[in-house]
Amino acid sequence: MKTDNKPWYWIPLLNFASGLPYAVIISVSVIMYKKLGISNKDIGLYTSLLYLPWVIKPLWSPFIELIGTKRKWFLSMQLLISIAFLLVGFTIPTSGFFMMTLAIFWVAAFASASNDIASDGFYLLVLPEDKQSFFIGIRSTFYRLAMLAGNGLIVLLAGYLEHKYSDNTKAWSYTMIAVGFLMTFITVYNFFSTPKTEINAGEKPVDTNKQSFASIFASFFRKKQIVIVLAFILLFRLGESQLIKMLTPFLVDPIKYELVESGSDEGQTKALELYNSKVKNGEKLSDSELQSLYSKLPILVEMRDQKKPLAEVENKDKEEYKNANKARIDFVDLLIANKGNQKTIKKGGMGLETEDIGLIYGTFGLIALTLGGILGGIAISKQGLTKWMLPMILTMHLPIIGFILLAHFHPASIYYIYAVVIIEQFGYGFGFAAFMMYLIYVAEGESKTAHYALATGFMAMGMMLPGMVSGYIQEYLGYGNFFIWVFLATIPGIILSRFLIFPKDFGKKSEEV
Repeated sequence: MKTDNKPWYWIPLLNFASGLPYAVIISVSVIMYKKLGISNKDIGLYTSLLYLPWVIKPLWSPFIELIGTKRKWFLSMQLLISIAFLLVGFTIPTSGFFMMTLAIFWVAAFASASNDIASDGFYLLVLPEDKQSFFIGIRSTFYRLAMLAGNGLIVLLAGYLEHKYSDNTKAWSYTMIAVGFLMTFITVYNFFSTPKTEINAGEKPVDTNKQSFASIFASFFRKKQIVIVLAFILLFRLGESQLIKMLTPFLVDPIKYELVESGSDEGQTKALELYNSKVKNGEKLSDSELQSLYSKLPILVEMRDQKKPLAEVENKDKEEYKNANKARIDFVDLLIANKGNQKTIKKGGMGLETEDIGLIYGTFGLIALTLGGILGGIAISKQGLTKWMLPMILTMHLPIIGFILLAHFHPASIYYIYAVVIIEQFGYGFGFAAFMMYLIYVAEGESKTAHYALATGFMAMGMMLPGMVSGYIQEYLGYGNFFIWVFLATIPGIILSRFLIFPKDFGKKSEEV
């Protein structure tokens, strides 16, 4: 193929440019708004809606297929995302920043979803099938690296600036401006590194002018086994979609809360007197007495390495006060309900600190993820998807057993947690390569870009809907039983994978000199 195509130069950062905006818009925005005083209710509602563009992106993917080149699309969208992040940074210090930054994030979300469509299509057009299978693990790995950079390094930068300036508004404003400049650098790099040619030498160019939006969209649903294919795509990540949402809460949630029956100041002493005189006797409390218990009753939170007081978070707004002090309020309400007979609340978490999470996922987990992704791509390119489909799926899902064991036995040593996370991250990197390779097969034929976007759109729906209810399920079942449920939820996808029909050697690198 006569082209300036050097995949190792452009594939890593092109996929990094897909993962970073997603991490910032979906995950980092939650932390940012929390630090800027927005209520949990508003954070949950509005940041969840930011996920929608990735679910519905198939609706406009045919336009990207028909209009312009994929390279022009993803470069334009990456530039738009860069500008959006800069605008968020400059808007944070203003009054009414919440709705204004949300509107900008919405623009960035649609641009990011469009960037994903164009980048995926570019990859499918520029590389032949044998190279696609080799680089599928690299693509997945650098996408995840971008997610880790967003959820790790960017948040660490914001935390450092919070301590430096003692001003969360200034800290997050500077952080988002820095993210905007980072995206600008990546966009410029992709402009110079990506090939100008988008026709694979092994394929004939398709006259897209003869295709309409409706025909491209409808042709996807005429594919062989489409019912089984869609069921597999929607259900394959049924367990993982819930695991991802609840895994970090499990690791950082305290082991338990318990009442301290001695006060260290006058306010705590008075609250304990109320507890002994009225709560234990089941007497009705006035609003002021109830508030005294909420704010002053001494409660101890047990983490993995220490026990520390559960401090009150002061806030003049009543609703925000309830959200910020939910743990204290829930504990006091439980005491009142059982007349002081139950003095502890077991949360069932592992009690890790934020630094522990960053270390586990930012170092050992990162190495395991990278290794798993690379090996997954190599394995498929050498022996084809058929041989590796089931082993990779099992490698991805079986590590959930580790979290079941952690939740039930709560080992004292942190090294057990390290081991479980390392195995889970390796399994994800190795196993997800098979799923992504299968989506490439589903998109085979004309209109690859639009059909791949449709497949990933259904995948996103399969992630979004279970994730929305995962918190309710976890609270009902508790962490131990929740992880058992998550493990069982992987079974439908495993069963459906055995009914999929695709070429035996699909993805196998052709033997060429």
